[in-house]
Amino acid sequence: MTDIPTAGAPQPAPVPAPGSLPSVTTAPAPPASRDCPACGTANPADSTFCEACGADLVVAARASDGAHPPADVSDGTVLASATPQTAPAGEESPLDVGWTGAVPSSATAPATDDLTCHACGQGRIVDGYCDHCGTPPPNPRDHLVDSPTAWVGGVCDIGRRHARNEDAMSLSATDPPGSRAVLVVCDGVSMATDSHIASLAAAKAARAVLDQPFPKGVGTPDSWASGAARALTSAVTRANEAVAASVVEDVPNPPSCTFAAAVVEDDVVVAGNVGDSRVYWLPDAADEPARQLGRDDSFAQEQMTAGVPRLEAETGPHAHSITRWLGKDAPEDLTPHLTTLTPTPGWLMVCSDGLWNYCSEAEALRTLLHDAAARLDDATPTTLASALVDFANEQGGRDNITVALARLAGRGSSTTTTEATAAAAPVEGDPTDG
Repeated sequence: MTDIPTAGAPQPAPVPAPGSLPSVTTAPAPPASRDCPACGTANPADSTFCEACGADLVVAARASDGAHPPADVSDGTVLASATPQTAPAGEESPLDVGWTGAVPSSATAPATDDLTCHACGQGRIVDGYCDHCGTPPPNPRDHLVDSPTAWVGGVCDIGRRHARNEDAMSLSATDPPGSRAVLVVCDGVSMATDSHIASLAAAKAARAVLDQPFPKGVGTPDSWASGAARALTSAVTRANEAVAASVVEDVPNPPSCTFAAAVVEDDVVVAGNVGDSRVYWLPDAADEPARQLGRDDSFAQEQMTAGVPRLEAETGPHAHSITRWLGKDAPEDLTPHLTTLTPTPGWLMVCSDGLWNYCSEAEALRTLLHDAAARLDDATPTTLASALVDFANEQGGRDNITVALARLAGRGSSTTTTEATAAAAPVEGDPTDG
């Protein structure tokens, strides 16, 4: 009995006739390569992504054969995807999809900071030295620029011969020009131990005292001058104590330094010094003499007092031997040489011997300053101080160099009234003047 096939039931395979071979359906041979529809690059036939651009080859292949019509873009199917990345470009690994081999990345220059070596620019400062070239970092004291206000500024420089800067400078000022400023310069004694510590300690201690306004007393010029004298004397005392305390061990040559300071208060100047650091007044008017305020405590000064010409005294074998200084072994009398004056338009300068070694006379120093100002587009206290430091270095820079300047009664500085000028006339020659 013959079975009647039911609709939908599987049909039996046809039986070949006797003596004939069964027909064999041969599948089409796979292509030798698979071209990328996005960039055209030939890829191995079994590739799923283009090795050149990363496009999806499987989706593209299905879209190109007859059995898998291309999908509508609206259904969300992506025919050519963007290059997949699992790491920044140029830093991929073989495990990343789309990796095409090692490619040098565009390295970004390392950011410089305080630990980057300034000598080679490549190493880092480790334990006080560059781990690449072995150079120690620059000492901030080798070249210090300070400008607390536009009318006060200074430069402290190591010079060209010394291994370290034993000068120190400490400045402060209020914004109204001519209102109040403190300029302190201390020069460490080269033959003493750790004089760079001594000078910095002295400068900071003195400025802390001088930052306080001077007592007015009963309001007369004499009472103000007396208060200023007491303040400067107290500043020297505190500076001397700071120097003595800067090194606790007993050494044959304890730390020591010189002292020079000038204070501006309401357009009146009081200056004082111990040793051979100096204060100069350099007025603009050619008919007003430039002068050194105070005098040196040195063998050269004693020779000049005895009649020896300045050039001979200041260039002799003991020219820089000082007779008073700050430190544990300082002389008992440390009363500073004091001068008080009411300035006209001009420049107030406090400096170490690193500058006046090459230009000692006040008139010559005024000419040097005015010539430097004429060459500058903007002659500010800082730019002028830098120019004078450059001058000293050009002459040989045999010592550390410090120049602090204040611009008075000019460039916006308040002008002293006639009454105030008469009241605060110079008091040089009174008991406070050394």
